[in-house]
Amino acid sequence: MNIVLIGGAGAPNYGDELIVKGWIDFFKENLPESTVTLYENIADKEKKLHGETRNIKFKDDLVKVAKSFSEIGFWEQVLRGYHFIDNGGVEKYHQFDLKPFFEADIVHLHGGGYLNNYDPEKGFYIGFLASLKEKYGKKIVATGIGFGPAPEPKKEQLELLNNIFAHYHAFELRDVDNFRWLKSKFTNGHFVNGLDDCYLYAITDIVKKDSSKKRLYLSFLAYNLNKVTSEYWDNLQAFSATFDEVLFFESYPWQDNEVFDIVKKKIPAAQKLVIKDSLYKKINVGPDDFAICARFHVHFILARAGVNGIYSKDSKYYNVKHQSIVDRGSDMKFTDFAQFSPPVVTEKEAYIAQQDVCLHEQKLGFCQSLYLP
Repeated sequence: MNIVLIGGAGAPNYGDELIVKGWIDFFKENLPESTVTLYENIADKEKKLHGETRNIKFKDDLVKVAKSFSEIGFWEQVLRGYHFIDNGGVEKYHQFDLKPFFEADIVHLHGGGYLNNYDPEKGFYIGFLASLKEKYGKKIVATGIGFGPAPEPKKEQLELLNNIFAHYHAFELRDVDNFRWLKSKFTNGHFVNGLDDCYLYAITDIVKKDSSKKRLYLSFLAYNLNKVTSEYWDNLQAFSATFDEVLFFESYPWQDNEVFDIVKKKIPAAQKLVIKDSLYKKINVGPDDFAICARFHVHFILARAGVNGIYSKDSKYYNVKHQSIVDRGSDMKFTDFAQFSPPVVTEKEAYIAQQDVCLHEQKLGFCQSLYLP
């Protein structure tokens, strides 16, 4: 079987790379003889982080095609992708390798939060896949998508957009807000209220229970560090002294190197947990660990592992993302980084942790239904 996956990995970003690794392992386990081509943001970084094999290849030609024209909005990019083949796009962009799409049995938008108005060019992907289905009969699917925010489509676009979404065998959303919005807007679409692609792994595949140390996990975003007050830093430093280990959970090295330097000045005991180690080694967690999370997948994984903590959200994008974890049963409490309060530690294991085996099996079953007879 020839499979093409499309996503937003390559920065690298912890959540995106966890998803990429999850799909690679899924195919190794379930379809070991298949050829899998992953079109991500930066292929060279993907090759360095994950490696390539005879059956697993990385490319970044599609994102270059998508971003070659950026003067239009998200839904206009969807329509641009849909008309790309008819408009001679393959010939015009002959320098980019799109051949695997035309050899594929399945073309698959994998999970992540890259389909939104912050990066509207990637709307191109949605329409391009629909045209592959319409013209060549390719099976097209989407899983674990963190959709939006996206603008309201224009009235005259609705009929064609509805037809585009109808071509998808399944279009799985990881949060209920955008599932409901898309389902109400495009009634012919086969939308699924599902799970983030990080559920390709059971939490026991990602973490190791270890009660030998008491750990404080820290995750901050570069753009909201200025919201952390000096009083908050002072109280956080005192709080961190009650832990055996303070770990800064690297998620996005391009930004996090600078963020870590700031955290290190405030909390000298902090050490960096780099992406390669969090991906390819198990993360140690114990019953007395605590997390302060700004990043989405740091919250997700540590909540699934039963770690107590607090999280921040400060935009429509992050509000929906973090809320999807709370909806799954995370007990982490909201913080605005203005005032550090003594954390509320829940003795009972969070519902999201209790349900992990069930949700992993649900995700695995859904994905197997897309690929296996």
